[in-house]
Amino acid sequence: MPRKKIREARECPRDWASLSKEIRHTHLRAVEVDVCPKCKGIFLDKEEIRKLTGDWSLNKLLTKYVGLDSDSQLVCPNCGGLMEIEDAGNVRVDACLDCKGVWLDAGELERLAAMDPAEFRTLTPEKIDELQKAKEIRHEEHRLAIRGFFRGLRRP
Repeated sequence: MPRKKIREARECPRDWASLSKEIRHTHLRAVEVDVCPKCKGIFLDKEEIRKLTGDWSLNKLLTKYVGLDSDSQLVCPNCGGLMEIEDAGNVRVDACLDCKGVWLDAGELERLAAMDPAEFRTLTPEKIDELQKAKEIRHEEHRLAIRGFFRGLRRP
């Protein structure tokens, strides 16, 4: 499966300011993140949420089940894909369905890092089933929309 083209210049999905690079240190690691100089939001590439919080459960929540039942209007600063809202404990996180990047508003990284990891393991088998069915419905709707688009392009 081809990877989606990565944007050269990253912009804040909230206010379109150019993101700047910043090094964050935690758990004996240094991670380069993208920070908005206006709203102080942070964009984290795939796996950086785990590196910064040290939590595998949170990383799994935000990369495996993300976007199956939400309606964010943000565009990913990394790949231009649509971002989706996921509730991680009591923090609403925007995550990209394509590149698995994560957008955190100011202060959300610190709130996530302070949470008990048990809060990220609350998906019951019933909830996972519900999310999977919603994903399948969305994929079918998308497939039918594309088919209808190409049928509309045919000459009479």
